[in-house]
This record gives sequence, C-alpha cells and structure tokens, in this order.
Amino acid sequence: MRVSCIAFTERGYALAVRTAHALSDCAQTGEDDPGWDVSVSRGFGEGKADLRAWTALAWEASDALLFVGAAGIAVRAIAPHVASKATDSAVVVIDEAGRFAVPLLSGHLGGANELAQTVARAAGAIPVITTATDVRGVWAVDTWARCAGLAVSNPEAIKRVSARLLSGGRVALYSDIPISGQPPEGVDIASDRARADIVVSPFAGANAGASVRAAETTGEVVPAGETGKPAGVRAQAPAPEPLRLVVPCIVAGIGCRRGACAEAIGEAFLLACGQAGISPSAVREAATIDVKAHEEGLLAFCRARNIPLATYSAEELSQVEGSVSPSDFVRATVGVDNVCERTALADGGKLIFPKLAHGGVTVAFSKVTIKLSFKER
Repeated sequence: MRVSCIAFTERGYALAVRTAHALSDCAQTGEDDPGWDVSVSRGFGEGKADLRAWTALAWEASDALLFVGAAGIAVRAIAPHVASKATDSAVVVIDEAGRFAVPLLSGHLGGANELAQTVARAAGAIPVITTATDVRGVWAVDTWARCAGLAVSNPEAIKRVSARLLSGGRVALYSDIPISGQPPEGVDIASDRARADIVVSPFAGANAGASVRAAETTGEVVPAGETGKPAGVRAQAPAPEPLRLVVPCIVAGIGCRRGACAEAIGEAFLLACGQAGISPSAVREAATIDVKAHEEGLLAFCRARNIPLATYSAEELSQVEGSVSPSDFVRATVGVDNVCERTALADGGKLIFPKLAHGGVTVAFSKVTIKLSFKER
C-alpha cells in the first residue's frame, strides 16, 4: 500500500517518521500488508509542502493519505477531491501525541479502517473505528470484496446490503466462482442468480434481480382503470438491483496491426466485452505476442485500464494447447498462426470467447482459475 504522510509540527513529524519505519518493518517481516511504501512530508517550517498541492498529488499517486495533526486540517484538505466511495483514497488522521488513529474516509473499500488499526499498532495509539458494521461485529461486504480483490460495479447497493444485515435480516449471495469457508452470519448461498442480493461473477449480465422480501415491498394500491388492473391490486415495485462484485479472472488476448491507437484497441475490447457478456473490470491482464510489446497504443490502453501486459514469443505461443482460429497471414507476419486466442490461453486459462476482429484489432478472452474464500486476509 502506498501511503503519503504529512505532519504539521516537529513532534508530529517525529511520530510520522517512527510510524513509517514501523510499517516498513512490518513489510520486511511479512506482518500485515507486505507492500508498505510510506513517504513523509513536512507541512511546517523550512521545506514546508504546500498542503493543497501535496494533497492533490497524494490523492492521485497514493492508496492512502495519513495526516499527523488535527482532523479539521485533513477534512479541509481532502474536501475538493472527495467523489465516490468506490474511488476515494483512504484517509487516516493521527494526533501528534500518537493517542488516537481515526479513519476519516473510505474505511472499507479503501482500507482506511485497517490502515488506522495498523498505524495504531505501529504508534501505540488507539484506533477509533466508527463504521456501523465494524462496531456491531456485522459482516462488511465491501471490506470482504476489497480483501478478495473484487471490483464493485454498483457501490450504491452496498448500503442496502449492510442495512439488511444490521437490522438482523439475511441476504442471498450467488457466485459463479466457488467460495471456500463458512458463509458469514446472515449470508445464505443462493443457487439462483435472479434471486440474489449479491452477485459474484466476472460476467456483467442484465439486472440479475434480488430476493424480494415482504418487508421491502414498496408497492401502492392502484386505483381502478390506471393500469388495467382491478382496484385494490398492488403494483409491484421492480426488484432492487443486486450488489455486483466482479471477479478478476479474465485474460484478454489482443492482436493488433502496427500503429493501432489506444482508442481503436479500446473500442474492439469493449465490443468483445459486450458480446461475451463480460464486465470490463473482470479483465485482470492483457496478453499479446512479444513483437507487439512496444506498441504505444496497446501500452496506453493497458495504462488506461490499469492492467498489466504479458507478452509471449512466437515459439511459446506455438506450444499453447487448445483450438484456435489459424491465419496464414498472421503466421507469415509474426511467426505463429494466431495471436489473440493463443495469448489468451498462454496462462493456462480456458477459452470462453473466440477471436473477434474489429478495426485492425483482434480480441479473445480466457477464464483462469482463482480462489475465493469468506475468510478475510
């Protein structure tokens, strides 16, 4: 986790440095998150960072912001950047005496609650957690999603699921991927996607529906003649959309002509996603042949999607097993009869969407095996 830290007094700066060292020690010993990368800046004195500029840069470049000082300073600094719980950075404040560590923003999806607890351990402080599911000991679906590496398609649905659990109700969860472990209290495993409140899948699909419970029916009595129904018949409200958690288990094999731009590649990619019924955020990796490794359009596409690009030699691809669509032209050009399908299969996945050609770009999808567990890391 990349953490940008700023302090506003000498005492606070000393605490920030000690905390950063403690987090680095955690990484070296394998405790907590093994990927801590903490930078510390001064918000005071000589070499003082401009708080507005520092916050803007840290918001874009870091996973979390740690303010050592008053909570009000942090609130005013981050206010212009707060947009959505799905994208906001984690924000934690610790007082300069190192007594309390308080997550201010993105406690679950951004990991601020866990960061506050880790910082508290490192600094000898008390973590002050205020999110309802945590203080009540109720399963937090968004925390589980983050720990499991799942993307949240519709974060506005998190509130409905959490509210149901907090009120003592139950939710139905459907998953296209097996999930090991005992389901949390209040969670039932559904066999029917259309009746699920939570859908875990790499596939987008239409509104998969949600279990409609009597307590949530919001229909009103319809006067006779307005809908063609007899007087006194209730008009059923549409079932609320389920919370959609996207499993990143798809590899996109991509071939392209020389000089193909990022826009053309993106257009073909989205067209393939639409035809395959795959959520774009389910794609964990793009893959291509090594002679395309420096295609700027392909690299720009991967940067925009925030996915890595794997490359394989023609020799490696020729040894990939599986049925592909051969092309003599492609073989004469790059030394192997197919690029997109073979690169999609190269990591051991199963081909689920064959070659689509569009605008000088070819795309194919494979599904790789990943493990999900109800146990949070």
